[in-house]
Amino acid sequence: MEKKSKIRAEEVLAAENFSDELLLQNEKGGKVEENETRIVRDIYSFLRNSSGELTHSEKEQTKNQIKFSIRKLTIRRLMVRWSVAATLLTAAILTSIGYFRANSSTEIVQFAQTLDNIKAGNSTRIILRNGEEVLIDKKVSQIKYDAKGENILIDSEQKIAQTVNETKAVYNTVIVPNGKRSQITLSEGTKVWLNSGSKLIYPAMFAENKREVYIDGEAVFDVTHMKDKPFVVSTKDFDIKVLGTVFNVNAYSDDQNSSTVLEEGKIELVYSASILSKEKLDITPGTMAVYDRKQKTISQQKVNPQKYLSWREGYLTLNSEKLNDILKKLSRYYNIEMVITDERLKNQTFSGYLDLKNSPEEVLSVINETTSLSYTTDHEKIFINPK
Repeated sequence: MEKKSKIRAEEVLAAENFSDELLLQNEKGGKVEENETRIVRDIYSFLRNSSGELTHSEKEQTKNQIKFSIRKLTIRRLMVRWSVAATLLTAAILTSIGYFRANSSTEIVQFAQTLDNIKAGNSTRIILRNGEEVLIDKKVSQIKYDAKGENILIDSEQKIAQTVNETKAVYNTVIVPNGKRSQITLSEGTKVWLNSGSKLIYPAMFAENKREVYIDGEAVFDVTHMKDKPFVVSTKDFDIKVLGTVFNVNAYSDDQNSSTVLEEGKIELVYSASILSKEKLDITPGTMAVYDRKQKTISQQKVNPQKYLSWREGYLTLNSEKLNDILKKLSRYYNIEMVITDERLKNQTFSGYLDLKNSPEEVLSVINETTSLSYTTDHEKIFINPK
């Protein structure tokens, strides 16, 4: 008796009515071999859980492109190894995702990606449209743009001029290294306080219908109210849309989570819940929203906003915060490496007030009063030890 041929992975995925239910039916009916089922589930799981950011329409285009690729492979040859199928199809998916992400990102986000490899250096820097760099050596600097974005005043002492084209966005970038801070007044009056180790990208003069900036790091925004011209803060993980408000954004690339805390006004948070969908969330004053990069989820809690905005005034108010997280903030703020020598110390908590105008050793002494740590300094590093 002739043995009936089994259905291959590419045939299952290429089916117009493909679904989990269809795969289960074929599997129960013995129509799909175990290895082929594993291929389908691996690829389908990848598509659902990938870290890319696609809209619904991009999902459909990606799906169609994958189906087309599968059919071409089926016509040309049967796949003899499931690993080959997985490799080829995953590559097709990645190509599709890369293409659609590149074409769906806003112009400022695409521009930000070209600056990913720029190192901070030792001075605060303004990078102008022509690549010219302006170095600022002060620990805390102030940068102010005029209404046309053509003239920049630095610390009321230095004036810089640039040509601005009203028909095409002219992006400027401020890079603040560890150990320094900067306050920037944008051309329409919005004030931004940049914390240590942060980068802000913004147009010298905003377009007629939208104001958008990009932040990698931590900043407090006091946004000028403009009813018909929303202000959008883009980060690696989410976008924040506002009309006029005060809020903090913490979105360092090397942190596990990103967050925003709203002091006053109202903001709309837009984030990717999966490769195929974006979610919107309204944040009210006194709320902190935290984005988990691994799980792609948002959690909210009521907080005292001043606790999260106080760094711009030169102090930290902490409530049962883990020592590991505190030292990471202090390391950025003072631009000095702090090394915890005992893993058990990382999860110890501290509550209290830290005056950042004091030296790092003085700040650690305050923490030392209520925790079981000591510290030693050696070769421009501070080692945190158990008592």
